[in-house]
Amino acid sequence: MAFYLTNTSCRKDKFNLNDTVKVNADTLWFDTVFTKVSLQKPRSVTKQILVHNPYNESIRTSIQLAGGANSHFRLNVDGEPGYRFNDVEILPKDSIFLFVEVHPDPNNNSPDFNPLIIRDSIIYTTNGKESKTMLIGWGQDAHYFFRDSIDKDTTWANDKLPIVVYGYFYVKPGAKLTIAKNMKIHFAPASWLFVEGQLDMKGTKDEPIIMQGDRLQPAWEETAGQWGGIWISHPSYGNQVEHSIIKNGTAGIYCDSSSGKAGQPNVTIKKTMIRNMSVDGISGKGSTIVVENTVSVNCGRFTFFGQNGGDYSVKNSTFYSTTTSGRQDETFVYLNVRRDELTGAILERYNLKYQFINNIIYGTRTDGEIYADVDFNPTYFDPSSYINYNLIKTKRSFFANPLFNNVIDKNPNFMQIDKYNFDLDTTSAAKDKGILLSPPILDDYYNRPRKGNPDLGAFESTF
Repeated sequence: MAFYLTNTSCRKDKFNLNDTVKVNADTLWFDTVFTKVSLQKPRSVTKQILVHNPYNESIRTSIQLAGGANSHFRLNVDGEPGYRFNDVEILPKDSIFLFVEVHPDPNNNSPDFNPLIIRDSIIYTTNGKESKTMLIGWGQDAHYFFRDSIDKDTTWANDKLPIVVYGYFYVKPGAKLTIAKNMKIHFAPASWLFVEGQLDMKGTKDEPIIMQGDRLQPAWEETAGQWGGIWISHPSYGNQVEHSIIKNGTAGIYCDSSSGKAGQPNVTIKKTMIRNMSVDGISGKGSTIVVENTVSVNCGRFTFFGQNGGDYSVKNSTFYSTTTSGRQDETFVYLNVRRDELTGAILERYNLKYQFINNIIYGTRTDGEIYADVDFNPTYFDPSSYINYNLIKTKRSFFANPLFNNVIDKNPNFMQIDKYNFDLDTTSAAKDKGILLSPPILDDYYNRPRKGNPDLGAFESTF
């Protein structure tokens, strides 16, 4: 091994001026929860990287921690500590070692200083070409799951530490994941909760379950697309999500090509808020989904999407989106046909049944917020379907049919949209416009009792 800084001798070596070094690791993982160590400075494993010069000439490269002196990581290049090393010389066919540690601070768990997941990178600059090694370690005290799965019943219960998922957490067929009230679950970017077994999420009004990304700084508090979402696939059915907040992901709850089991939907969603999804809030593909007293808002594409048919029961729920994200389509969409994108010809038809009742479907799109593409042939369409007693922003005459008793193009007058308070103001056109259901929905999102003719949407007005 040979390691030299520039001008270490008066040798006139011939240097390679075209190529770059070879590194044996594109990512280093530090998978120990360091902050549980009860010392002033947490212990860290030391990991190493081999930087190799495979050429017949010496090569010079600069090596630096992207985070500089403020990085949580510590770098040592062939025995020399630091965070930046300029013009490191590696002799022909030789290598140098880099040693890396991570040092989160166990006494400072503020998200600005000590995030849940610590990220940095080592940058190598050689002959004007850059390459890097990603550095990833755990910061705050938490239970961390890295590309993990369960094949037997498991419970996540509140023991004062959050859950952090990196990559995915997979509930295998036959296994059940129970998530108790007040659990805080964070997901790294592009991380998902995959369910082919069963999911039971039941928070309470005062202690909801919260699912969100792993960036806790205020600037990221309401930013979409930070993680994946809940992905339910065959053969999963009987999933329950209640009194939960699912925010800032890609798709809140997505049911993928799974029709459920006779008498049991794929998922029942009650008293839950899904918000700031970069794609969809609630989405089903040929699935059976029940939604009650739920809020799905501010999604980049759809707050509700029923595609490839399915069986959808959506009652006393609120759907709303702005167009600030560049959204072009209506926020609430259901269909039982698939068309050729160029000609519009129907390529496939699917079975569809729906009950959309006592909902608010609203938003800032000028031309309306609901779209349906339905083949009403009884071979594919269940004639017991209906979309009645909803407040809908739309220009489409189908939904304005007087037989449907929908409230068309009236403002629901939500209390504070910017604070995600979709309770109804005193002047709301949704007040007392619902119909009593059988079986009845007795209360609202906040467990407040429904009175007389219920209000539309997830909230029963207090005025």
